[in-house]
Amino acid sequence: MIDAQNNLSSLKAFVDFIENDLAAIISSDGKAFQFHMPLDRLPSGIKAGDHLVVSFQIDTEMTESTLKSITELQNELTKSTQPDKFKL
Repeated sequence: MIDAQNNLSSLKAFVDFIENDLAAIISSDGKAFQFHMPLDRLPSGIKAGDHLVVSFQIDTEMTESTLKSITELQNELTKSTQPDKFKL
């Protein structure tokens, strides 16, 4: 499901098994893929067989902050009083 207004995408999945404090989560929306998630990131009491709705949302503020930091670092790395001695 995609909610374009809120820039949100979600999918249905289920917990296949839990091992070493990781839950193996498999999509159940017809597009087969699997990922692992630490139990402390999932609802308390989750167990194998439980079904989930997994949501994704772009964190625009964090994206902009990261791009700003990268740009500042690139500028700092390429700024030199002796440009002929700087090599990438």
